[in-house]
Amino acid sequence: MFDHLRLKWTIFVYNYQWPDYVPLFDGWIAKCSMAVPIVGYLILFNDSISQHIAFNSLASEQLLSFGISPGARLKFLYFGLLALGASNIVYRIRRPYALKIGKNQFEYVEAALKYFTVDDYIQINGEIKSSDFDPYTQHGKYYSSEFDAFLKMSIGGNYGKDADATHWVEAKRKFEGLLRAMLIETFFRQKIRRRYSLTFCIVLSLIGYFLLLVPSADLFLKVMSVVLGYRT
Repeated sequence: MFDHLRLKWTIFVYNYQWPDYVPLFDGWIAKCSMAVPIVGYLILFNDSISQHIAFNSLASEQLLSFGISPGARLKFLYFGLLALGASNIVYRIRRPYALKIGKNQFEYVEAALKYFTVDDYIQINGEIKSSDFDPYTQHGKYYSSEFDAFLKMSIGGNYGKDADATHWVEAKRKFEGLLRAMLIETFFRQKIRRRYSLTFCIVLSLIGYFLLLVPSADLFLKVMSVVLGYRT
């Protein structure tokens, strides 16, 4: 049993990566919630607003003895959106560089194939081949001779100089499989970095969604109590 749990934990850690959680703290709600600190204080303690969000007609709140008050509901919404906004800000600051190019492997590879230069691929090859670790994926197990052939073709043998445009296009087309493999290996290495920051973003997001869920659940229960004819 212990060995089984340890295996499960090892698999989880190996696959604990940014792209799987990006929708959690970079969705449209989290993006819009970044504006909450700017306007939130204008409404948070405004008594007239809290009175207007009392659903007396819909849920007969004035007749029910359970649930949260309109003012508390507003505070839950405010702090929930604040937490989501904070998680989005931390994500944008602390996310690995590869995720700034693409949120997932497909976006990253396609953007890199379109915009990366020879120097970028030289740097990527150096990080893969010169590190103290074996390749993280099968894609990183390409032959150095194949990359040398790509390099020679792309810059026409003139190392240290800019690649000729014609040679560069032909080299990318001929060695596209190699370049994709290098980019996939690089993206995998990038997406598992800064896991403490990833965990912090996840925790902030879960707190935010929970705080948003509380007033929604409260209103739902009150409406259902009216529908079912419950009265205190």
